[in-house]
This record gives sequence, structure tokens and C-alpha cells, in this order.
Amino acid sequence: MSTATSAVIDRVLDGRYRVESLLAEGGMAAVYRATDLRLDRRVALKIMHAHLARDEEFVTRFRQEARTAARLSHPHVVSVFDQGEDDDLVFLAMELVEGRTLREVITGHGAHSVRDAVAYLDPVLQALAAAHEAGLAHRDVKPENVLIRPDGMVKVADFGLARAVTAATSSHSNELVWGTAAYLAPEQVERGRTDERSDIYSAGLLLYELLTGVKAFPGDSPVQVAYAHVHGEVPRAADTVATVPAEIDAFIQWAAATDPERRPTDGAAALTELRHSVRQLSESELDALPGQQPADNDLTQAFDHTRPLRATDTLAVPRQAPEHYARTSGNKPRKVRQTRPPAPASAAPRRPRRRMKVAGWLLGILLVLIGATGAGAAWYFTEGPGVHSPVPTLVGLTETEAREALDAEELDTVVELEYSETVPVEEVMAASHPAGTSLRHGTDVTLTVSQGPERYAVPPVVGKTLDQATPMIEEANLTVAEPERVYDEKIPEGQVMSVAPEEGEQLKPGSEVTLTVSQGREPIEIVDVTGQPESDGVNVLSEAGFEVTVAPERVFSDSVEEGRVVSQTPAEGTGFRGDTVTLTISKGPELIEVPSVIGKQWGEAQQILTGAGFEVSRKNVLGGYFGTVRTQSVKAGEMVPRGTEIVLEIV
Repeated sequence: MSTATSAVIDRVLDGRYRVESLLAEGGMAAVYRATDLRLDRRVALKIMHAHLARDEEFVTRFRQEARTAARLSHPHVVSVFDQGEDDDLVFLAMELVEGRTLREVITGHGAHSVRDAVAYLDPVLQALAAAHEAGLAHRDVKPENVLIRPDGMVKVADFGLARAVTAATSSHSNELVWGTAAYLAPEQVERGRTDERSDIYSAGLLLYELLTGVKAFPGDSPVQVAYAHVHGEVPRAADTVATVPAEIDAFIQWAAATDPERRPTDGAAALTELRHSVRQLSESELDALPGQQPADNDLTQAFDHTRPLRATDTLAVPRQAPEHYARTSGNKPRKVRQTRPPAPASAAPRRPRRRMKVAGWLLGILLVLIGATGAGAAWYFTEGPGVHSPVPTLVGLTETEAREALDAEELDTVVELEYSETVPVEEVMAASHPAGTSLRHGTDVTLTVSQGPERYAVPPVVGKTLDQATPMIEEANLTVAEPERVYDEKIPEGQVMSVAPEEGEQLKPGSEVTLTVSQGREPIEIVDVTGQPESDGVNVLSEAGFEVTVAPERVFSDSVEEGRVVSQTPAEGTGFRGDTVTLTISKGPELIEVPSVIGKQWGEAQQILTGAGFEVSRKNVLGGYFGTVRTQSVKAGEMVPRGTEIVLEIV
């Protein structure tokens, strides 16, 4: 255990999570068992390594991806409860899944039967389908991120976190990237770009490894493995394990095609086709172990999809395909085409189904009755009606009903999803061939199935900046109206305060979304109240929104009456609500006692009075020859303002 790891044990993070023991450690983070003290439950804490926690860009992206992952709720997805920081630690609180990883299962067991392999992959694809419907790609599908509880429940972990890491850790991401090199899609290696189809590529490699016990692209170095992904093709599983059926091999080749355009569009499309492929297999093909061959007398038995797997299996192979999900690229509407994977060149012809055997007997009897010759029978089964069926009426049926109708006529179903304002969800709007058209068995019939009205949810943009919110709304196929800007004393300038319509509301594409954006605190003009009575000055500034204080010491003023404002700080300009303005109040002019200078000589009297702060003027009587002060205009002892003029009569 490292020093950093041991320092975390017994620590309480965010005042809530007590760390108890180390569960696992990887290139991105260490995972600990912990107790949520607030809710009294066990959780798993994924604590990011220090070099990631110091990367501000990563922490910002991590918060965003964690919030997105927390909104994903599905039985086969490890739930995200909380995200937080405690000093130097950035962590994620998740559902604690006791048990093993799929890596441990493969390492301990090796190659699996088709039934067991599908029992692991089916819930993985269910989790991916739910995530893809929510617009979230995993980006790091690998056995280490697939957890199996003791009761067999399969859980997929770490949705979206690979994006947070690779977006901000270019300088130290080698260990993170190369740790998953065996499952990287070619476009991830070449361009660093991923979408739902990249997850499907990785899922195809999981199935290959489950069936063969080895990686599809083994190598001595990450670079060698990455090169193989880009320049090679996934080998056929049957070349390693002969018991892998051609239908399953074809699915792997389709899911893990080098070109993303040749793969299933998303998890729902892949899940539908996997279940379709499984339904074509016999019981012995499903349960054959590596080195065994299916019994000859069982090759023609159809797979009974109403029968669950063995009680010892992890999960039952699903009985029917789930709802289809429309995939979007950059959140722009896209028509989904769920084509069947092409059969491998070496694959044997599809085995006849049970109903074909019955039909064969009936047709054989019919040929005997009409006296068909050997040549006529050959024509019937190679070019004639025996290999053709009429297209049933499909428009107006549900997708499930239409599939069943086409299966009954030995025709294959291809589904294209389109939006419709009038046709209910899952109802067939159109078919590629008119009803009654005679088609060869196995011909694709394309169904245009309604997705219902095209609607997009207003994304969660409150709390984001305008620059962050605008692309989020545009990526949701909505239009950003001219924002409304208002002042707010608490919300920072440029941050979205509210959105109309509200977050989550479903809108038609192109609908306008109006953001209310904060302009920050409202500036207030500072009014000059000097010269006003104290109470008036306080009222004026308080009503404007300022906090007003009065200086405890009043000052003398020769120009401002007592009780009025002499000065204020600040004196002018603008401030914000709650800012403080300080007022200084006048004591009026300073009063000085007038001294007596009567009988003194002019020069001495003038010096005494001017020294005391008075203005002095002379008035001579009888010429003022003696220079003696006879009278003064302000009596001695009076209190008068500094600067008062005193007239002296000089004799």
C-alpha cells in the first residue's frame, strides 16, 4: 500500500464519507470501500490520483461528466451517488458492488459457451443502450469495468469518466490510454474521436474474448496493439474455438468492424441483433464448450427463446428485443438502419427452422399429388414458389407484429426509424415492398417505424455561463433566443439564472429557448449630500441602497452650518448596493474669545488680535497721533467666529 493510499484510510471526506479499506487501484484512481455517515450505507469511493486532481481542466470536466453519469439510472449501471472535493482529493461516491470483474471471470474460466458469454454481454449492451439513449457514451468498455455481483447481476461502471480524463491529461495519460489499448476502437487511436459505435466495437471484443479466452488483438506493447486495431481486422472466433457458430462470428465481425459506419449504430441496435442471432441457434450450439461439437441430431432444432438459461447461468438470454433507440450524432437527428450483419464467407447456409420442415412435408405431398417430375421438383425448390413468399400487409402493425409476420414468410426485417407527428410510436409507417409482392426467402424488407414526434429536452444550463449554455442548447437541436439580462446581487455576471421553457421540457427541433443571464451587481450612483442636514443625507443615501455611517467626531466648518454634512466618503462616482458611505457632520464655525486691547498701542493691539485669529482694522480719532487704542468694536470676552473683523479707534 502506498504512502498516499495509507494516508486516506480512516479519513472522513467532505464531512461525510469514512474511508475504510482499499479495493483496487488503477491508472486513473484508487477505489476504496467507505461508509456514508449521513445515510449509514456502504459506498465505493473512487479517489482520483493527485496529478489529475491538480489539473483544473480535468476537475472541471470531471464534475460535468460525473453529473451526467449520475443522471443515468439503469439496473445494469453502477449508480453514481455524489461527487465532491476535500482539500487535495477529488472523489466520486458510487454504488458498492461486491463480487468480481469480468476480467477475473475470463482469467479464471477461459473460453465460455455461447450461452454463458451472451449472459454476460447482454446486460452490458442493455446498459450501453440506456446510456446511448441518454446521449452518453462510455468510451472505456473493458472487462475491468464490468462487475458481477455474487447473485450474478452484471453492472457496468465508469460511464463518461474516460472522457473527463482524456480531455485534460495529455501530458500524463499514457498509462490511462494504454491500459485499455486492447479495446480501443480504430477511430479512438487515429483521431481521438468516439461515439456510441466506439462502445459497440469494444463490446464486440468482449464477446470475442469471452468465447475464446484470449484478446482479439494481443501484443507485446500498447503501440503494437493500437497499430493492429487500425490496420487489421478482428479475427474470426471460430478460427480459435471451432464451436463458435457462424451467426455469432458474423455478429462479432459486424460489431467490431474497422469502419464505424459498418457497425451497429448504438447499444439498442447491437442488442437487438445479438438476440436475433442467438434465436437462430440450437440448444447444443448454445451450450457447446470449446473442443466440443454440437450433436448432429440437434442441429436442426430451433432455439426456444421462451426458455431461460440454466439456473446456474448469470443471466437468462433475453426473450425479445427491447425498444429501439434512435442514435444521434452531435445530437442531430439521424435515421437509424438496423441491418443484419453479413454472414462470413466461410459460413454454412442457415439451418432450416422447425416450421420449414413442416412446410417441406406439405409441399412434398403437394408435388406428389400434382405428379411433379424430378425436374419439376428441383425447379420448385430452386427458382419456383417454394423459395418465395408474399409480403404480408405491414403498414399499421407494430414493429413486433410486423417482424413476426415477416418471420412467418421467411423474410428478413430491416428497421429504419423516423419521426412522425401523427403515427404512434413503434407503428410501421411504410414498407419497402408492397403487400403481396413475391420475394425470395431471406430477402430484406425494410420497415419504416415511427419514433413518434421529434422532440428534444431543454438541457440543464442553469448555473452555466452563457458561453457554455449556448452550444449545449444548439447541440440539443434547439435555438438560443436573444438572452434577457438582469442585475442580480448574488449570481455572478454572465451566469444563466433561469431558462424558458424549463429544463427537461420536450420541444420541437429549432424551438427557441430564452436564457435569463445575470449582469452581476447593479451599479448605483453616489449622490453628493454635502451641505444637507444630517438626517436628510442619511435618508437619501439609504434609499439608494447604500449602508450609511456617520463619523463619530464632528468638525468645525466656517462654511457649513452646525448639524449639516461637511463631507462624505466616497464623494462621487458609482458603487453597489450595500456599499458603505461615511458622512462627516459640521460643528459650525469655531468661536474664539475676544481679548481686551483698550489702552494698548496700535502695533501691540494689532498683533494680539491677529494672533488670536481676528481681522483688525484701524480708525483714527483726532488724527490718532498718540497711537493708543481708545475703543474696540467687539467687546472683550465675547465669543465670536475666527476671522471676525474688529475695528480699533486710535487716538
